[in-house]
Amino acid sequence: MTCLQRVACLVGSAAALVMSASGCDPYTYFNVHVTLQQQGANAVDSQTQNLISACKLFVLADGKLIENEQELKTIQGPTACRHTLTPIDIGVLDYSTARTSGKLSFMVNMMDTADVSGSVIVQGTTQAEAVDPGHVEPTLELVAGECGRGSQPACAPDPQP
Repeated sequence: MTCLQRVACLVGSAAALVMSASGCDPYTYFNVHVTLQQQGANAVDSQTQNLISACKLFVLADGKLIENEQELKTIQGPTACRHTLTPIDIGVLDYSTARTSGKLSFMVNMMDTADVSGSVIVQGTTQAEAVDPGHVEPTLELVAGECGRGSQPACAPDPQP
């Protein structure tokens, strides 16, 4: 690398740092920690953990569907929901948006078949969080609980656009 290339690289890096520090970054960054509920009426037992085979992530803006991720993946990359004991701590998902206003919430549906057309047996939703361009929001906790068993209400249907 020549001296001129090094200087150009350093100037570019410094400009990127200044832009992100000055709030010029047009994106809001969200981290969503997904876990299975372990206590209470909607607790997910090991039998249900064994049934979970597929998951979907929905992103809602002001209560309306804006994105539907057909296969929920963790930050590390492997499929998070799998037959044979889906982990209690599914992981942290990252999401970014170029929206400049509004509130986002995140919903996860977990199905009992190997594809996303199965019956939803576990579901969870975060509280709505305001979009704040140029910032990483505090980690949102999404605790997914079992639904539709015994006296528990059925899972809500997949959100529609």
